[in-house]
Amino acid sequence: MNAHEIDYTIYGEEMQYVAIELDPQEVVVAEAGSFMMMDHGIHMETINDRWI
Repeated sequence: MNAHEIDYTIYGEEMQYVAIELDPQEVVVAEAGSFMMMDHGIHMETINDRWI
């Protein structure tokens, strides 16, 4: 597995959020929180990590 730099930008002052730009076949794993938006063609899969 080759790793490379992740393209991201942090927005906001008090209520910050991170926008991550994924290349084809890239995946993001994140902790639970808020989900703000998703473009067409993006697939989101969730897991319950209490059982892992």
